[in-house]
Amino acid sequence: MMKARHVFLALTLVAVALFAQQIEEGVGGQGAMLFEAGGSARSLAMGQAYTAIADQGEAVLYNPAGLGQIHSAKLSLLGGTLYGNTYQSVLAYNMPWATYGTFGLAYAGAFGTLEETTTPDGTNIAAEDGMSNSGVMISYAKKFSAFSVGLAPKILFSRLSDEQALAFDVDVGFMLYPLSPILAKKLTSSLPYDLVTLGVAAKNLLAATMDYTGSGMEPANPRIIRAGLGIRLLDNRVKLASDISYTLDDNEVFGWYEGLEVYPARLLALRAGINHNFFSFGLGVNTDLSRSVALEVDYAFMMNYASEFLLEPIHKVSLNLNLKNVAGLWLASRPAELNSPADYAEISVNGAAQFKGRIKRWVFEIKDAGGNVVYRKAQDVYGEIDELPSKFTWNGVNSIRGGQVDKGTYYYQITITDKLGDKIVYEGLLLKVDWKGVRR
Repeated sequence: MMKARHVFLALTLVAVALFAQQIEEGVGGQGAMLFEAGGSARSLAMGQAYTAIADQGEAVLYNPAGLGQIHSAKLSLLGGTLYGNTYQSVLAYNMPWATYGTFGLAYAGAFGTLEETTTPDGTNIAAEDGMSNSGVMISYAKKFSAFSVGLAPKILFSRLSDEQALAFDVDVGFMLYPLSPILAKKLTSSLPYDLVTLGVAAKNLLAATMDYTGSGMEPANPRIIRAGLGIRLLDNRVKLASDISYTLDDNEVFGWYEGLEVYPARLLALRAGINHNFFSFGLGVNTDLSRSVALEVDYAFMMNYASEFLLEPIHKVSLNLNLKNVAGLWLASRPAELNSPADYAEISVNGAAQFKGRIKRWVFEIKDAGGNVVYRKAQDVYGEIDELPSKFTWNGVNSIRGGQVDKGTYYYQITITDKLGDKIVYEGLLLKVDWKGVRR
């Protein structure tokens, strides 16, 4: 845990240093709106329908309460064009503490100069009126059985032509799980608690004014209300999302967002979305860099039809690192490869101690690359002897169908149901099977 704190502190200092550099270099536009430009290629490919789905490092940019769904440390980075000749970057880091909630830090910046162009709402921007902005957001979220709550104060720096401004604001979020056992006692316990989620976020609650030096211009960062519905099907392999937003300024803009994510294979995600400004599609590729670190690379392509396609297509790429050994639960096998039916893999469960006294039921599964279960062990917890063990063993036998498993790569999945009925799932690369001298 001390190591985790050091990592979090180091990343905090890096983000603050980057923010300070942007102020010194005069990089800044209307600061709060930068956080509305999207925090990941995944969310953008889903049309920004993310208020009730937000479950990765960039969740704070849509709904701070979504951080409560994160169960291991995550580092997210985004890069790509914003519009015109301006480029956007986002860095977000989030780390959960088992009993205290999830803490996070996000930095966003826009760099470059704008050519003469038209914004999505039809406003003409001349080249000499170029703008840029940056901001830092600190966040906290706590998940309870039936709901999550989140808070995200932020500091914003803006530059419009030769004018500069600094402001502070705050976002709050709420996420409800209608199928939580506390709210849906009559439903079967086999239903996942997050099958249906409802999310609400209130952004820029202070409506902070950006007091520009010299000219006295003070455009307010408008209050924005977002609400969303998320549906997860087929063991999270299909996600449907729908959002609406309402901007409380003189224009009173109403927005709508629809998104879809499908996993045709464990390591591949396909996405599509549409909203009141653009339509989009994209994909994500997942891979395990090691048994404790997983990487997801996401891509999004967007076409802005609201501007009658005057704006060029936008490409975004983002990276997500899942740091399982910083916070969370991860498994390691020794040996890392089974070569003989006489071999046994000793599987260590790292981080199991944090769940002691909190578990109602646990399920340990080993799956092949196609997602088929080849080994399963489950236990209802009535006392200390039933707690999640720190070790498992496996000899490559298919406990479901019998016989030795085929050659290939195998993955683990541990599903924990806590005493409030909530389910937490951890999964990752386990080992390889390559029978030497054995005919299959």
